[in-house]
Amino acid sequence: MARLVDERTQQLQAPSTALVTKHAEDPKQDIVNERKRASFSSQELCHFLNGGKEKVERRAQFAEVLSKTSWASKEQQYFHTREEEYVHNLRCSLGIWQKITSEKLTMDDGLMMRTLADSPGGLELHIGMFMPTIMSQGDAEQQAKWLPPCLNLQIIGTYAQTELGHGTFVRGLETTATYDPATQEFILHSPTLTSTKWWPGGLGKTATHAMVMARLILKGKDHGPHAFVVQLRSLTDHMPMPGVSV
Repeated sequence: MARLVDERTQQLQAPSTALVTKHAEDPKQDIVNERKRASFSSQELCHFLNGGKEKVERRAQFAEVLSKTSWASKEQQYFHTREEEYVHNLRCSLGIWQKITSEKLTMDDGLMMRTLADSPGGLELHIGMFMPTIMSQGDAEQQAKWLPPCLNLQIIGTYAQTELGHGTFVRGLETTATYDPATQEFILHSPTLTSTKWWPGGLGKTATHAMVMARLILKGKDHGPHAFVVQLRSLTDHMPMPGVSV
């Protein structure tokens, strides 16, 4: 059973510690020595492997900034409960997002901070897949409708492509989107167990919408996979929408 270490215990342990540390080596000094023996500049290699000197310096700047925030701290990372880890990671994602919007940083800057923080939260696929799909595949009207609430975090999206039985084999997706000409709506349906949408990051607790990849069916003809924006949860109480099982 773990307990606080008192002075007597410290004195008892001291000889054992001295025995081990007498011949111990500092691993940080090992890497310093190895770099001194190199026939090339380790700094130049660092710049080459990380996209250039400017990116390396930019990364160092962000590391300094993040080290001064509470939401990017990793001190308690291995002591969090599952719920605490979720809340912490969400705070980190929101902290990065607020810096991007308030300081007019680029998405590349945000990705760099996300990599440094290493705290996957509920905005990963919102930023990485949901919005990019709208930007790359949506027309001007669709972008005008969806991007403002995305940028203001009024809605949070995820990307639902992978199914229980299909991953990167997109042609094999079984979820269908059947057009109803009478209502001018699409009926999205996962008709089999293997068509269950599986592993969309952020869907479990955070996402309000999803970019669902489904096979477009028009008058009985299969037109292959297309992207559909689907509301998953109410924007009032965050509960699943009718017909949606999470």
